[in-house]
Amino acid sequence: MMNRKQLAVAASMYAVFAAVTAWVLRVGEDFPLNAYILYAVIDHRLAVLNPFLSLISSDDYGRAFFWIPVALALWFTRYRRTSDSMIAAFALSLILGEALKHLMYLPRPFTVLHVSTLISTAPDSSYPSGHALIVSTGALAAASLPWYLSIPLAAEAIMVSYGRIYVGVHWPLDVVMGWVLGAADVALINAFPQLPRAVDAVLQAVLGGLRRRGGE
Repeated sequence: MMNRKQLAVAASMYAVFAAVTAWVLRVGEDFPLNAYILYAVIDHRLAVLNPFLSLISSDDYGRAFFWIPVALALWFTRYRRTSDSMIAAFALSLILGEALKHLMYLPRPFTVLHVSTLISTAPDSSYPSGHALIVSTGALAAASLPWYLSIPLAAEAIMVSYGRIYVGVHWPLDVVMGWVLGAADVALINAFPQLPRAVDAVLQAVLGGLRRRGGE
């Protein structure tokens, strides 16, 4: 049965994302407030934090190396329903994130402004932040977990998102709108409970096949 409240939340978040995206495509991302916040973060880097924030902001850490194990680990616990929703939302966010990167191009800050970067990345489209999109999807899908799980997961997502600005590869607006899109995707998945159930069925079939193959 469809959850109309979650569907309304999803529609609202997608509307916000669409409106901001239309505006930023028209004016660009080097507008004063975006540039000011970026410089404020970069100008206040602390050498002691550079290795840590560079690591968690690298291409794979914040997404594949952290959230895939988290989602799979939850599936084998009493929080399997949360895992199903998280995996379904990840799939949606990956599809939308990749589509947006190919449909439009907004330059990364280091190609527009004189900012130093702490990690290397391709000068592809900056908007929205794929890292922020995925980690926010995970953190928001995990919001229903007990606090001792949801808070550390949210903290990781916030650190990764901040780190992408800190290392100089994303504008602040990229990160903010990554979270907006992540919230929309999670709400949309929660609006249709049959989607997480479909994920669960697929995972059961895959794991069942692996067990049978292992027993041969």
